[in-house]
Amino acid sequence: MATTAEDNFRIEVWDREEKALSETISRSPDSTVSQAAWQAAIRRRPGMLLIHYNSRHVMEKILTPGEVKIPPQAIVDGSVHAGLDVALGDLREWHMLRAWCRSCSHHATVKPAALITRYGRGALFSSVERALFCTSCDRGGPVRLEIHKLPRI
Repeated sequence: MATTAEDNFRIEVWDREEKALSETISRSPDSTVSQAAWQAAIRRRPGMLLIHYNSRHVMEKILTPGEVKIPPQAIVDGSVHAGLDVALGDLREWHMLRAWCRSCSHHATVKPAALITRYGRGALFSSVERALFCTSCDRGGPVRLEIHKLPRI
């Protein structure tokens, strides 16, 4: 598996049994940025299991205090909020999609309009993710879609 400087520090949200990854909140090559994101994640993800990694090593792991608050159809920068399934039609013009291969870590920008044309506005992310596969690796690995906000000009 190829690693990049972007993979050095990351923050992930897992289910309470630590069996399934719900979302990756942050990836950064910088420790200071990652620490700031960690503190923000603790405040913004009540009742969630957060794991802070440096490469493959666990730096911190916490079940954040508070109860899980799930707003209706929440789209969180970086990923669909854990436990929710968002339809492609819920995206706005300022959202950008990125597809990550779970096998080789290859990533590419995906145009939401192309997915809507192919799968329809009502298609859920979970079903679209299952239909996509990596064209970069020889294994055709499974893909994870992430939602990002485009910078305002």
